[in-house]
Amino acid sequence: MLTPDSIAGWYGKLPALGDFAQRRLPPEFVEAWDAWLAEGIAQWQSADPAWLDKYLAGPSWRFVLAPGVLDEQAWVGVLVPSCDRVGRYFPLTLAAPLAALPADADAAAALLAWLLRLDDLAVDAMLEEWPVERFEDEIARLAPPQPLAAPPSALAERIAGESAARGRGFWVMHGELADQLHVAAGLPRGAALAALLSGTPEFG
Repeated sequence: MLTPDSIAGWYGKLPALGDFAQRRLPPEFVEAWDAWLAEGIAQWQSADPAWLDKYLAGPSWRFVLAPGVLDEQAWVGVLVPSCDRVGRYFPLTLAAPLAALPADADAAAALLAWLLRLDDLAVDAMLEEWPVERFEDEIARLAPPQPLAAPPSALAERIAGESAARGRGFWVMHGELADQLHVAAGLPRGAALAALLSGTPEFG
């Protein structure tokens, strides 16, 4: 799980900046993540004249990626639609490596609660156009996952039960009644990525 000194890194676009920026993520992660998103968004732009409206209305996603999805490392984080100061569109990603995937539902629930706080932080940074200094301060203040008093949710039970499967990615989106889960083998590509970014993948 995340260690007490883990601080999420980030990559992508911030409204306060004029271009791509990154902090605390290894170049191998950034290169692979950027290539995946850039290719998929370019395909979406070519295939759908309404892509931008769908992108801007799209949700934020919390993700748990098993080894074999992006690389041999397990990753967790959030993916948020964003743009830079001059109006170029590309998501913002906050991510952290995991030494091990959640071993049980209680650990998965603690991780999901941490991801929700990270998600809220990222969305606030977008909507309020935080400067980089405040963004960095808020990330640094985010406490690591902590055990919860409440029983784990069905979502946490499922992620704990299936996360050992190599190459599987879990994508969680806020829903009106409950969080919704999309499970993918590897990274969603082509039409599957467009559906993810617009909030219309297959759930269940």
